[in-house]
Amino acid sequence: MPEIDLNLLRVFDALVELRSVTRVADRLGLTQSAVSHSLGRLRRMLDDPLFVRGPRGLQPSARAEQIAPGIRTSLQQLKDALAPVDFCPATAIRTFSIAAGTYFCALLIPLLLERLRSEAPGVSLRVVPLFEDGTTMLDRGLVDLALGPVEDMPSRFVVEHLLVDEMVWIAARSNALATQTPDLGTIMRHPRVATPRARPFSTPRLVDEDTLVAADQRAGWDPNPARTAPATAYDSHSAAMIVARTDLVACIPRRIAERERRREDIVILLAASPTQTIETAMIWHGRNRSDPALHWLRSLLSEIAELPAEAARDLPAIVNPDDR
Repeated sequence: MPEIDLNLLRVFDALVELRSVTRVADRLGLTQSAVSHSLGRLRRMLDDPLFVRGPRGLQPSARAEQIAPGIRTSLQQLKDALAPVDFCPATAIRTFSIAAGTYFCALLIPLLLERLRSEAPGVSLRVVPLFEDGTTMLDRGLVDLALGPVEDMPSRFVVEHLLVDEMVWIAARSNALATQTPDLGTIMRHPRVATPRARPFSTPRLVDEDTLVAADQRAGWDPNPARTAPATAYDSHSAAMIVARTDLVACIPRRIAERERRREDIVILLAASPTQTIETAMIWHGRNRSDPALHWLRSLLSEIAELPAEAARDLPAIVNPDDR
Protein backbone atom coordinates (compact mmCIF):
# COMPACT_ATOMS: atom_id res chain seq x y z
CA MET A 1 0.00 0.00 0.00
CA PRO A 2 1.60 3.31 -1.04
CA GLU A 3 2.00 6.11 1.46
CA ILE A 4 -1.23 8.09 1.73
CA ASP A 5 -1.15 11.81 1.02
CA LEU A 6 -3.81 13.48 3.16
CA ASN A 7 -4.15 16.26 0.60
CA LEU A 8 -5.31 13.69 -1.94
CA LEU A 9 -7.98 12.49 0.46
CA ARG A 10 -9.20 16.05 0.97
CA VAL A 11 -9.53 16.44 -2.79
CA PHE A 12 -11.38 13.12 -3.03
CA ASP A 13 -13.80 14.05 -0.24
CA ALA A 14 -14.54 17.41 -1.82
CA LEU A 15 -15.11 15.81 -5.25
CA VAL A 16 -17.62 13.39 -3.74
CA GLU A 17 -19.56 16.33 -2.34
CA LEU A 18 -19.22 18.95 -5.09
CA ARG A 19 -18.87 16.80 -8.24
CA SER A 20 -16.88 19.58 -9.95
CA VAL A 21 -13.15 20.17 -10.39
CA THR A 22 -13.75 23.92 -10.60
CA ARG A 23 -15.77 24.09 -7.38
CA VAL A 24 -13.28 21.88 -5.53
CA ALA A 25 -10.41 24.11 -6.65
CA ASP A 26 -12.26 27.18 -5.32
CA ARG A 27 -13.00 25.54 -1.94
CA LEU A 28 -9.51 24.21 -1.34
CA GLY A 29 -7.66 27.21 -2.76
CA LEU A 30 -6.03 25.16 -5.54
CA THR A 31 -5.79 25.49 -9.28
CA GLN A 32 -7.98 23.29 -11.45
CA SER A 33 -4.80 21.71 -12.78
CA ALA A 34 -3.72 20.76 -9.25
CA VAL A 35 -7.10 19.15 -8.54
CA SER A 36 -6.95 17.19 -11.82
CA HIS A 37 -3.40 16.10 -10.99
CA SER A 38 -4.49 14.90 -7.54
CA LEU A 39 -7.38 12.96 -9.06
CA GLY A 40 -4.97 11.33 -11.49
CA ARG A 41 -2.72 10.21 -8.65
CA LEU A 42 -5.69 8.74 -6.78
CA ARG A 43 -6.82 6.85 -9.89
CA ARG A 44 -3.39 5.31 -10.32
CA MET A 45 -3.05 4.50 -6.62
CA LEU A 46 -6.44 2.76 -6.41
CA ASP A 47 -6.51 1.45 -9.99
CA ASP A 48 -10.00 2.84 -10.50
CA PRO A 49 -11.46 5.79 -12.46
CA LEU A 50 -13.21 6.98 -9.25
CA PHE A 51 -15.16 9.71 -11.11
CA VAL A 52 -16.62 9.81 -14.60
CA ARG A 53 -18.32 12.66 -16.39
CA GLY A 54 -22.12 12.62 -16.43
CA PRO A 55 -24.97 14.99 -17.26
CA ARG A 56 -24.76 16.53 -13.76
CA GLY A 57 -21.00 16.77 -13.39
CA LEU A 58 -18.62 14.14 -12.12
CA GLN A 59 -20.26 10.93 -10.95
CA PRO A 60 -18.49 8.62 -8.43
CA SER A 61 -17.71 5.08 -9.42
CA ALA A 62 -18.83 2.12 -7.33
CA ARG A 63 -15.37 2.03 -5.74
CA ALA A 64 -15.56 5.73 -4.87
CA GLU A 65 -18.99 5.33 -3.27
CA GLN A 66 -17.66 2.40 -1.27
CA ILE A 67 -14.71 4.24 0.28
CA ALA A 68 -16.19 7.75 0.54
CA PRO A 69 -17.92 7.35 3.97
CA GLY A 70 -14.77 5.95 5.60
CA ILE A 71 -12.56 8.69 4.19
CA ARG A 72 -14.95 11.43 5.33
CA THR A 73 -15.13 9.94 8.83
CA SER A 74 -11.35 9.59 9.05
CA LEU A 75 -10.75 13.18 7.93
CA GLN A 76 -13.22 14.47 10.53
CA GLN A 77 -11.62 12.39 13.27
CA LEU A 78 -8.20 13.75 12.32
CA LYS A 79 -9.55 17.31 12.31
CA ASP A 80 -11.09 16.80 15.75
CA ALA A 81 -7.85 15.30 17.10
CA LEU A 82 -5.79 18.29 15.95
CA ALA A 83 -8.27 20.96 17.02
CA PRO A 84 -7.37 23.07 20.08
CA VAL A 85 -8.75 21.66 23.30
CA ASP A 86 -11.30 23.94 24.87
CA PHE A 87 -11.26 24.57 28.61
CA CYS A 88 -14.50 25.55 30.31
CA PRO A 89 -13.83 26.46 33.97
CA ALA A 90 -17.47 26.10 34.97
CA THR A 91 -17.61 22.43 33.96
CA ALA A 92 -13.95 21.37 34.17
CA ILE A 93 -12.82 18.56 36.47
CA ARG A 94 -9.12 18.94 37.18
CA THR A 95 -6.54 19.22 39.95
CA PHE A 96 -3.73 21.76 39.68
CA SER A 97 -0.52 21.33 41.68
CA ILE A 98 1.31 24.53 42.62
CA ALA A 99 4.66 24.79 44.42
CA ALA A 100 4.76 27.91 46.58
CA GLY A 101 6.10 29.27 49.85
CA THR A 102 4.26 31.00 52.66
CA TYR A 103 4.54 34.39 50.93
CA PHE A 104 2.28 33.29 48.10
CA CYS A 105 0.17 31.06 50.33
CA ALA A 106 -0.74 34.08 52.45
CA LEU A 107 -1.26 36.62 49.69
CA LEU A 108 -2.53 34.77 46.63
CA ILE A 109 -3.71 31.23 47.36
CA PRO A 110 -6.75 32.17 49.52
CA LEU A 111 -7.94 34.62 46.85
CA LEU A 112 -7.28 32.01 44.15
CA LEU A 113 -9.36 29.44 46.01
CA GLU A 114 -12.13 31.98 46.38
CA ARG A 115 -12.22 32.48 42.61
CA LEU A 116 -12.04 28.74 41.94
CA ARG A 117 -15.01 28.01 44.20
CA SER A 118 -17.16 30.53 42.34
CA GLU A 119 -15.90 30.11 38.77
CA ALA A 120 -14.63 26.52 38.61
CA PRO A 121 -16.21 24.42 41.37
CA GLY A 122 -14.90 21.20 39.86
CA VAL A 123 -11.27 22.37 39.94
CA SER A 124 -9.13 21.38 42.93
CA LEU A 125 -5.88 22.94 44.10
CA ARG A 126 -2.93 21.13 45.63
CA VAL A 127 -0.28 23.40 47.15
CA VAL A 128 3.12 21.92 48.03
CA PRO A 129 6.30 23.50 49.46
CA LEU A 130 8.75 24.87 46.93
CA PHE A 131 11.88 22.80 47.49
CA GLU A 132 15.45 23.81 46.80
CA ASP A 133 15.34 21.89 43.49
CA GLY A 134 12.31 23.62 42.02
CA THR A 135 13.43 22.84 38.47
CA THR A 136 13.37 19.11 39.25
CA MET A 137 9.78 19.38 40.49
CA LEU A 138 8.78 20.92 37.16
CA ASP A 139 10.87 18.52 35.06
CA ARG A 140 9.31 15.49 36.73
CA GLY A 141 5.79 16.85 36.39
CA LEU A 142 5.27 16.90 40.17
CA VAL A 143 3.74 20.38 39.88
CA ASP A 144 2.05 22.31 37.09
CA LEU A 145 3.30 25.68 38.25
CA ALA A 146 5.90 27.09 40.64
CA LEU A 147 5.66 30.51 42.26
CA GLY A 148 8.83 32.15 43.46
CA PRO A 149 11.73 34.52 42.88
CA VAL A 150 13.83 33.64 39.90
CA GLU A 151 17.07 34.63 38.24
CA ASP A 152 18.14 32.66 35.18
CA MET A 153 16.27 29.57 34.03
CA PRO A 154 17.09 26.95 31.39
CA SER A 155 15.29 27.49 28.09
CA ARG A 156 12.96 24.53 28.66
CA PHE A 157 11.12 26.57 31.30
CA VAL A 158 8.87 29.58 30.81
CA VAL A 159 9.12 32.45 33.29
CA GLU A 160 6.10 34.74 33.47
CA HIS A 161 6.25 37.88 35.61
CA LEU A 162 3.81 37.91 38.52
CA LEU A 163 4.53 40.73 40.96
CA VAL A 164 7.23 42.96 42.45
CA ASP A 165 7.57 43.57 46.18
CA GLU A 166 10.12 45.37 48.34
CA MET A 167 11.72 44.57 51.67
CA VAL A 168 10.80 46.81 54.62
CA TRP A 169 11.83 47.05 58.24
CA ILE A 170 9.14 46.59 60.88
CA ALA A 171 9.00 47.18 64.63
CA ALA A 172 6.41 46.96 67.39
CA ARG A 173 4.33 50.07 67.87
CA SER A 174 5.74 50.22 71.40
CA ASN A 175 9.35 50.12 70.14
CA ALA A 176 11.30 53.36 70.60
CA LEU A 177 12.20 53.27 66.91
CA ALA A 178 8.50 53.60 66.02
CA THR A 179 8.47 57.17 67.34
CA GLN A 180 11.63 58.17 65.47
CA THR A 181 12.65 58.45 61.84
CA PRO A 182 15.52 55.96 61.89
CA ASP A 183 17.91 55.51 59.01
CA LEU A 184 19.14 52.13 57.83
CA GLY A 185 22.35 52.42 59.83
CA THR A 186 20.43 52.90 63.08
CA ILE A 187 18.20 49.93 62.33
CA MET A 188 21.13 47.70 61.42
CA ARG A 189 22.60 48.32 64.88
CA HIS A 190 19.34 47.31 66.55
CA PRO A 191 18.68 43.71 67.72
CA ARG A 192 16.62 41.98 65.08
CA VAL A 193 14.92 38.79 63.98
CA ALA A 194 16.87 36.87 61.37
CA THR A 195 14.98 35.15 58.55
CA PRO A 196 16.56 32.67 56.14
CA ARG A 197 16.82 33.34 52.44
CA ALA A 198 16.08 30.41 50.17
CA ARG A 199 16.16 30.70 46.41
CA PRO A 200 15.12 27.42 44.79
CA PHE A 201 15.83 28.63 41.25
CA SER A 202 19.02 30.62 41.78
CA THR A 203 22.10 29.99 39.72
CA PRO A 204 25.25 30.07 41.88
CA ARG A 205 27.57 32.93 41.05
CA LEU A 206 31.27 33.29 41.71
CA VAL A 207 31.54 36.38 43.93
CA ASP A 208 33.87 37.18 46.78
CA GLU A 209 32.73 37.18 50.42
CA ASP A 210 33.01 40.97 50.81
CA THR A 211 30.60 41.46 47.91
CA LEU A 212 28.09 39.06 49.46
CA VAL A 213 28.30 40.78 52.85
CA ALA A 214 27.87 44.23 51.31
CA ALA A 215 24.84 43.05 49.32
CA ASP A 216 23.31 41.57 52.45
CA GLN A 217 23.80 44.77 54.39
CA ARG A 218 22.22 46.89 51.64
CA ALA A 219 19.26 44.52 51.54
CA GLY A 220 18.86 44.55 55.30
CA TRP A 221 19.90 40.94 55.91
CA ASP A 222 22.41 40.26 58.61
CA PRO A 223 25.76 38.75 57.50
CA ASN A 224 26.50 37.83 61.13
CA PRO A 225 23.14 36.88 62.65
CA ALA A 226 24.69 35.23 65.72
CA ARG A 227 25.91 38.64 66.95
CA THR A 228 22.89 40.78 66.24
CA ALA A 229 19.88 38.49 65.94
CA PRO A 230 18.73 37.03 69.24
CA ALA A 231 15.90 35.25 67.40
CA THR A 232 15.47 33.45 64.09
CA ALA A 233 12.08 33.10 62.42
CA TYR A 234 11.40 30.56 59.71
CA ASP A 235 9.14 32.91 57.76
CA SER A 236 7.97 36.50 57.62
CA HIS A 237 4.73 35.81 59.47
CA SER A 238 6.59 34.39 62.45
CA ALA A 239 8.99 37.33 62.34
CA ALA A 240 6.08 39.78 62.50
CA MET A 241 4.59 37.98 65.51
CA ILE A 242 7.93 38.05 67.32
CA VAL A 243 8.46 41.73 66.53
CA ALA A 244 5.00 42.64 67.85
CA ARG A 245 5.87 41.18 71.27
CA THR A 246 9.53 42.19 71.66
CA ASP A 247 11.92 45.06 71.15
CA LEU A 248 13.35 43.38 68.03
CA VAL A 249 12.98 44.56 64.44
CA ALA A 250 12.76 42.49 61.27
CA CYS A 251 13.07 42.89 57.53
CA ILE A 252 10.15 41.32 55.62
CA PRO A 253 8.32 41.85 52.29
CA ARG A 254 6.08 44.93 52.23
CA ARG A 255 2.95 43.01 51.18
CA ILE A 256 3.35 40.75 54.20
CA ALA A 257 4.05 43.75 56.45
CA GLU A 258 0.93 45.56 55.21
CA ARG A 259 -1.14 42.47 55.87
CA GLU A 260 0.35 41.66 59.28
CA ARG A 261 0.18 45.16 60.70
CA ARG A 262 -3.60 44.84 60.61
CA ARG A 263 -3.30 41.70 62.75
CA GLU A 264 -0.33 42.56 64.92
CA ASP A 265 0.65 45.77 66.69
CA ILE A 266 3.52 46.63 64.35
CA VAL A 267 4.58 49.56 62.18
CA ILE A 268 6.64 49.84 59.01
CA LEU A 269 9.81 51.85 59.68
CA LEU A 270 11.29 52.25 56.20
CA ALA A 271 12.25 50.36 53.08
CA ALA A 272 15.36 48.24 53.40
CA SER A 273 16.87 49.94 50.36
CA PRO A 274 15.45 52.19 47.64
CA THR A 275 16.42 49.58 45.04
CA GLN A 276 15.83 46.37 47.02
CA THR A 277 12.89 44.58 45.46
CA ILE A 278 11.70 41.00 45.18
CA GLU A 279 10.72 40.07 41.65
CA THR A 280 8.53 36.99 41.62
CA ALA A 281 7.24 34.91 38.77
CA MET A 282 5.21 31.94 37.65
CA ILE A 283 7.51 29.25 36.33
CA TRP A 284 6.22 26.41 34.20
CA HIS A 285 7.59 23.81 31.82
CA GLY A 286 7.64 24.61 28.11
CA ARG A 287 5.99 21.30 27.27
CA ASN A 288 2.75 22.76 28.68
CA ARG A 289 2.63 25.77 26.35
CA SER A 290 -0.54 24.48 24.65
CA ASP A 291 -2.45 23.60 27.81
CA PRO A 292 -5.50 25.93 27.85
CA ALA A 293 -6.33 25.03 31.46
CA LEU A 294 -2.90 26.12 32.67
CA HIS A 295 -3.17 29.29 30.61
CA TRP A 296 -6.46 30.06 32.36
CA LEU A 297 -4.94 29.43 35.80
CA ARG A 298 -1.99 31.72 35.09
CA SER A 299 -4.32 34.47 33.89
CA LEU A 300 -6.32 34.14 37.09
CA LEU A 301 -3.18 34.41 39.23
CA SER A 302 -2.04 37.47 37.28
CA GLU A 303 -5.37 39.18 37.95
CA ILE A 304 -5.15 38.39 41.66
CA ALA A 305 -1.54 39.62 41.90
CA GLU A 306 -2.62 43.02 40.60
CA LEU A 307 -5.03 43.51 43.52
CA PRO A 308 -3.88 45.91 46.27
CA ALA A 309 -2.07 44.34 49.23
CA GLU A 310 -4.99 44.90 51.60
CA ALA A 311 -7.24 42.62 49.52
CA ALA A 312 -6.09 39.60 51.53
CA ARG A 313 -5.97 41.26 54.94
CA ASP A 314 -8.89 39.29 56.41
CA LEU A 315 -8.03 35.94 54.85
CA PRO A 316 -6.30 33.24 56.91
CA ALA A 317 -2.72 32.41 56.09
CA ILE A 318 -1.91 29.00 54.63
CA VAL A 319 1.51 28.09 55.97
CA ASN A 320 4.14 26.12 54.08
CA PRO A 321 7.69 25.50 55.36
CA ASP A 322 9.27 27.96 52.96
CA ASP A 323 9.05 31.72 52.84
CA ARG A 324 9.69 33.77 49.73
